[in-house]
Amino acid sequence: TVLTLIFTVSCDNPANSDDHELHEHAEGAVLKMNGGEIVRIEDGIVQSGQIEVTEGEETPLITIYFLAEDGDEFQPDEPDYSLRWNQINESIAEVEQHDEDGKWSFHIHGLASGNTTVKFRLWHDGENHSDYNTPEIDIIVN
Repeated sequence: TVLTLIFTVSCDNPANSDDHELHEHAEGAVLKMNGGEIVRIEDGIVQSGQIEVTEGEETPLITIYFLAEDGDEFQPDEPDYSLRWNQINESIAEVEQHDEDGKWSFHIHGLASGNTTVKFRLWHDGENHSDYNTPEIDIIVN
């Protein structure tokens, strides 16, 4: 009985488990809009999709989910993680993130007809570095 109790307690103790980390490690990402997947990134490349928006308008809410090594989607819930972006031609389109959208959601606002790209970063504020960068994602403004 004592051995069973020790085994049960040690299995329930997160400090003894290699499966428990402070946060998941991102291996890819998925962008979703209106519940449907619009972009999938795996193995360091955009496997499918692009972002399309009409000039003078903005997309519905787009939400990013990061992919763990096993393919599970996640969003870090630690307060020192945020979403950042770069490599976008802001004369064609811009990323808009409103407080009410949440920290993993945003809109793309089409400013002028043309094509540009954007790279999203899983930013670790406390360490002042990116834990994951997407490759360039195509944005088409019609």
